[in-house]
Amino acid sequence: MKLLMLIVVLLCHLFAKETLYLNMPSPYPSKKTETSFGKELIRLINQSHKEIYFAIYGLRAQDEILQALIDAKKRGVHIKGVVDSDTHGKNYYEDTHRLYELFDIKSDHKSSIMHNKFFVFDQKTVWTGSSNISDTDTGGYNANNVVVIEDKKVAKIYQQEFEQMFNKNHFNSKKEATLYTHIKTSDSIITLSFSPKSSTYENCIEPLIRGAKKYIYIPIFYLTHKRLSEELIDAHKRGVEIKVILDASAAKNKYSTHHILRDVGIEVKVENFGGKMHAKSMIIDDRFIISGSMNFTKAGESKNDENTVIIENTSLTKQYKEHFIELWRHIPRRYLKIDPNPEGFESGNSCFDEIDNNFDKAIDDKDQHCQKNNSF
Repeated sequence: MKLLMLIVVLLCHLFAKETLYLNMPSPYPSKKTETSFGKELIRLINQSHKEIYFAIYGLRAQDEILQALIDAKKRGVHIKGVVDSDTHGKNYYEDTHRLYELFDIKSDHKSSIMHNKFFVFDQKTVWTGSSNISDTDTGGYNANNVVVIEDKKVAKIYQQEFEQMFNKNHFNSKKEATLYTHIKTSDSIITLSFSPKSSTYENCIEPLIRGAKKYIYIPIFYLTHKRLSEELIDAHKRGVEIKVILDASAAKNKYSTHHILRDVGIEVKVENFGGKMHAKSMIIDDRFIISGSMNFTKAGESKNDENTVIIENTSLTKQYKEHFIELWRHIPRRYLKIDPNPEGFESGNSCFDEIDNNFDKAIDDKDQHCQKNNSF
C-alpha cells in the first residue's frame, strides 16, 4: 500500500498542478518530519530561489523544517512569516520564539487566533491545509491533509492575504473580505475563501452540501457549527450518504453536534487513534474537496484568520475518498455509538505519548483515564 501511494504521489508531481497529501496517523509524535506533506514542504523550501512567505500557527519540534528555512535564508531567499500570539505575546507551540530570532516575523497579539497554515514560494506555489508545523502534525501523529497548488494566480491571492497581515497589520475583523471563485488551473477549478470576513460557510460550503447527490464524507477536528449540521441532516433526509470521522477530544466539547447527527441516523465515528483527527475537510460526490485551516465552528468562520480551499477535481476527490474509507475501517464499529476518551487506553498510545490529548493539564499516567484501575 505504501509503495502504491508513493507511485501515485510521484505521478502527481509529473502530471498535475494540484497535489493532495494525506497521512494515516502514526503511533507516536515525531521530532522528525515523517509525513509526505512535511517532506514536500522541505522540498519546496530547498528549491525556492527568491522568497518564502508563510502564515502558520506556530512551531514545535520540527528541526528539519526549521533548518531548511535557515539554509534558504543563507542562500539569499527572502523569508517573512506571520504566527499566532495571544495578548501577552505567547504562542501555544514552544519553539515559535526561534522563528522570531531567525526571520522577519509578525503576529497579531489578539485573543482571536491566527490559525492559518500556508506557505507561498517564489510567487508561484502554495502549500496549505490542516497541518501545523509540529511533532504531532508534520511529524505524523495526527491525521491531516495538505494540498500543493502550482499556479501563479492562486499564489498571488495567498500572498495578498499574507500582506494584509504582515504589511498592514490587519488581522481578524480588520481584514478585507477575500473570496475568489472558479479559478481555472490546468487540472482543477478552485475557490479560495479567507476568514473571518468572507462568510466562508454561507458562500462556499453550504451550496456544496445542498447540491450533493451521492455522498458527503467528513474527516473533521471540531464540528459545532449548527447551520452546517442542519444542512447535513437535510442532505441525509434526501438520501445523501453521510459519514463523519470526528476527533475524540472534540467529541467531548459540550457544543459538539455529533450526537444530534447520530440521533437522525447519520453515521459518526469518533476516532481512537491516539493522535487527533485534525483535518478540516469534506469530500463530496467524487467531485469536490474542501480543505484548509478552518474548523467547522462559528469561531473558525467569524473570528479567526483562516483559509479554505475548495478544489473541483475528480481524481483528487477519489484519492481522498479512498483514504477516508481506509481511516473509517480502522476505527472500531463501537465508536459509532460511544466516544472513546482521547487520553485513555482505548485510544492508541495516548497514555504514553507525552501529549495532553484531552487538554486537562494531566499527561499520560497523571491522567485518570490512563491509570490501571480505569483501563478500557
